[in-house]
Amino acid sequence: MKRIGRLPDRTPGLVEYLELEGENASWDRFRSHDRGRAYRDLIGELTSLQHGLCGYCEIDLSELDRQVEHFVPQTEPAQGELLALDVGNLMACCKGGTARSHDADRYMKPVKRNRSCGEAKGDRMSAAFVDPRELPAAPSLVRVLVDGRIEADAEACATAGVSADHLARTIEMLNLNARRLLVARAKWWRALDDAWGGLGGDPDEVSRAARRELLLADGRLRKFFTTSRCYFGRVAERVLDKRPREWI
Repeated sequence: MKRIGRLPDRTPGLVEYLELEGENASWDRFRSHDRGRAYRDLIGELTSLQHGLCGYCEIDLSELDRQVEHFVPQTEPAQGELLALDVGNLMACCKGGTARSHDADRYMKPVKRNRSCGEAKGDRMSAAFVDPRELPAAPSLVRVLVDGRIEADAEACATAGVSADHLARTIEMLNLNARRLLVARAKWWRALDDAWGGLGGDPDEVSRAARRELLLADGRLRKFFTTSRCYFGRVAERVLDKRPREWI
């Protein structure tokens, strides 16, 4: 998980729908409004805002593997319906391992055990759940290990004033250590090492490699951003600290 942006305004299609429906507006009817065009524009804007990455697991989003995630679930009794069409409650996420694909990063049996992100979180809501839009840009509060495991960084959490226990609970609720994601992140780490492990510690070359892996290319970030961030360590933090922080 990394810091992601929050959509500042309603998309034109959402504005049009709300003006048309008024108090009768609902998420399900919005999905089919204008033959789905308004929804596609919304998910497109969210995907662009997040530079093409899932707001939770950081896999690269595709047309067949993306959906709008309600941070506060629609079924939440107090605010769910009220926030269903509130852009402040929406982010772009993958389909959590349920999109049938030959890509093992996206789909692995048993599917139920390998569900992640919003598909794992479902209707659960907890005061301990950490919103990625509220994470600090730096330091990274999570670390990825060589075996692909992701965990809360207790020292970084203490520095940022964020509960490491809450972050660990969030990782658990999202099932971000499902075997599918463990394997995918470990594979990505090995690919980074194959590409850059032979640089011999040359600071200029390592910095150049970190910029290539971590900074925007055509408005998008490479998948598993935090894995790459952890691979490059302090060099990554120096690269990402330069402003403007367009990677957020």
